Order: sequence, then structure tokens, then C-alpha cells
Amino acid sequence: MSTLDITAAAVLLKVHPKTLQTLARRGLVPSCKVGRAWVFVESLLLDYLRARSVARYVATPIEEDSECPSTSARIRPIGGSSFLPSAASRSLYSKALGLPTSDKRNKSTTV
Repeated sequence: MSTLDITAAAVLLKVHPKTLQTLARRGLVPSCKVGRAWVFVESLLLDYLRARSVARYVATPIEEDSECPSTSARIRPIGGSSFLPSAASRSLYSKALGLPTSDKRNKSTTV
């Protein structure tokens, strides 16, 4: 069983060492922190690659001449609210909050 430092493990996984460090911190890659250094077991990293490869292969069925569903999908607005309160609702809210209930704006002049 051989162990790798972060640089050698990053070369094996073909990622930048900082990316590997982030993955290790999040627990997404098999690793162990010994003191201030990350340690990776080579066989576990290879198992990790195999598992990801198999999962990707199984999850992606091969279909010929399939159209991309995203090109024909209608786009829905995300977030916000389409609710517009009526005058009666605004009046109720204003009363509940102790605000003036008049919808008219006060006119003021500046001299």
C-alpha cells in the first residue's frame, strides 16, 4: 500500500492540487489529514476513479438521434412573486402596521 502527498495525488487524478485539497476538505475524495498535510492512499484513489467511471457509464444511457430536451422546454421565471395586492389588501396591511391608509400621496412643495 503506497501513500501519496497532495501533489502526487493531484497528478494521478489530473486535477490542480488546490482543487484536490477542496475535494478532500469536503470529504468527496478518500483522504486523511495528518498534521498539516493531506495523505492519500493510491489504491483508494484508484477505487474512487473506478466508482465514478462506472457510475457515469451506468447513469448515461446511449441513445441515437435523441433531441436535447432543453432546447424545446419553456423557460419559467425563477424567484420573486407575481402577487400584486389589491387596494383592499394594501389597506388591510396599512391598518395592521399602523400606516396611513390613504392611497393618495401627500403633495409637498419645496421653496
